[in-house]
Amino acid sequence: MKKVTNIIRFFTMFVFLLLIISGCQSEPEVLSESEVEVFNTEFFNGGTDNMNNMLLSSEYSRPEEINLFELFYNGMKGAYAQISEAELAALTELCMDAPYLDIMKITAEEMDAFLQKNMGIGLEQTQKTGLDSFYYLEEYDSYYLVHGDTNFAWCTVVSGTWIDDNMLEMEYEKEYEEGRWIVTLQKTETGYLFVSNVHSADGDK
Repeated sequence: MKKVTNIIRFFTMFVFLLLIISGCQSEPEVLSESEVEVFNTEFFNGGTDNMNNMLLSSEYSRPEEINLFELFYNGMKGAYAQISEAELAALTELCMDAPYLDIMKITAEEMDAFLQKNMGIGLEQTQKTGLDSFYYLEEYDSYYLVHGDTNFAWCTVVSGTWIDDNMLEMEYEKEYEEGRWIVTLQKTETGYLFVSNVHSADGDK
């Protein structure tokens, strides 16, 4: 009888502890209006050369799936304008419009460094989606796009929630596109890594 009583006491204490633990679990931390404003004015937007906006230009459930053509469509600071006469001649053989349109040049090294810094992966670790849409000159180990338009889009973060200590989910809207998207960022010692960018099913309701 004493043994049964001890078992009941143990079970009661176990259930009590579970209730305490579950009660101590805090609600997900939601970004304040001022924090959302910082993301809208400093982290995103601010100017059409903001590469954080370009990391929203395609959908991906993991970094490897990002579309490199969409990401680097407008080029980036660095080798962008450093195009020699020899490069222009080589590009003209591939694209007759090269002398008359804007040329976006990005070295493989620049692509790799950008991806490492902002997504935690290198160029070789991506699926290289969209990379075949670039012109590539092996002697310069560089990729080129020739066009006269832009795919830059402003975005508006509408809410954000910390799903754990270092993972932040933000729901946002895009300029000129209907619906909403969810971008997931991983906080690091130096900033954020982009983990995923997917369409929000709830945003269509």
